[in-house]
Amino acid sequence: MKKLSIFMMATALVFGLASCNNEEDKNLDAVVEDGFYVCGPATAITDLAAEGAVKGLMAAGTNEVDKAKRAGMYEKYIALEGGKEFELVLHEGQSEIHYGAELALSDTLEGDNVPQIRVYQGVMAENTKMQVAESGLYHIILDLNVNDDLSNKLIMVVPVEWGVRGAMNGWGYTPLTASEFNKTSITYTIDCTVESTGDFKFAHSNGWKFQLDQAGLVKAENNIGTNAETDGGEYTSLLPGGKNIPIARGKWNLKLTWSLESGALEKSFAYTPTKTGELQAIDYSNCEMELVGSGVAETNAGAAPDANSGWNWGNVLSAGKPAVDGTTYTWTWSNVALLADGFKIRTIDAKESGGVAGFDLGGDKLVDDTYATNDGGNIKPKAAGNYNIVLTIDAAADTKQIKITAAE
Repeated sequence: MKKLSIFMMATALVFGLASCNNEEDKNLDAVVEDGFYVCGPATAITDLAAEGAVKGLMAAGTNEVDKAKRAGMYEKYIALEGGKEFELVLHEGQSEIHYGAELALSDTLEGDNVPQIRVYQGVMAENTKMQVAESGLYHIILDLNVNDDLSNKLIMVVPVEWGVRGAMNGWGYTPLTASEFNKTSITYTIDCTVESTGDFKFAHSNGWKFQLDQAGLVKAENNIGTNAETDGGEYTSLLPGGKNIPIARGKWNLKLTWSLESGALEKSFAYTPTKTGELQAIDYSNCEMELVGSGVAETNAGAAPDANSGWNWGNVLSAGKPAVDGTTYTWTWSNVALLADGFKIRTIDAKESGGVAGFDLGGDKLVDDTYATNDGGNIKPKAAGNYNIVLTIDAAADTKQIKITAAE
């Protein structure tokens, strides 16, 4: 009987400890850190007492101008229901201060690569509620003007339409299709064809950044790239304003998923690429390529002033048709006289050459920078001299490489 009593006491103790641990876990889930929160009936978080309120925490904002965290700047991607109220709540210790703004729709400030859309803007004020007219995902930017370089403490609420810019559209803009409105998760998808292996980024509202002030001192990123250094080569870990995301030739289904999460902005996004088909290898066997630009010296035999496609940029020098080895095509310029100025490699016709759509190649295709560098997209020799230039295209992957060596 004594043994049974001891067993029952031990069992009760174990259950008691488990109960305490579960209670601690529950309490940890309910912890609300200090900081600014987006909450209200328009969001999935009605107030800071709501379950999962920590997911409303805004992230430290990054000024696109210097790519550094800016004191007093905060950002958040969050789904807002149109016609319902929301606010920004500053939680510090045991206190809460409620903020908002008298939001008004206005054009975005002028600036390079700034989306030309209507956004909500207002001056931050205490005990002021905010609303948007339409339900959707929004990018909220708060700046407390800590450095006193803006006109006021500003709140900007930007409607978000995610799209892609890059290899699938010549760095234009193609919007993604959004799933049904949901306050905790929205998925954006696109089926696209990538004719040539290259790069792309996700960007919202057909731009790269938003400008908060007329002088352009403060800008917020509105594009998402890859955090390649910590990615392991898959390029699916994301970072606002990150590097271009590589994508191979072929047919693709791309999926960008937003979910309501706390912490850094990238924690709210996930990228899933699915290759849905291959493309037939391009036949470059009749495609003729030429050098063109002010870096091509007129002393080259066969060089002629550029009269192609209206570029009128220096001289041109043809390499004719390529050497062919399976699906590998090679064009060679031997002992070419170059000046220390820019040039590119292009098809001899801007629209089509030998059945291949016209294209040009610049410094980003250089294998190395031993003799030439990428100068704003052009190829620029480090010094005037005679060089050998080899362009290689692997048609199976449609990768293009340019190798420059010193001529003997």
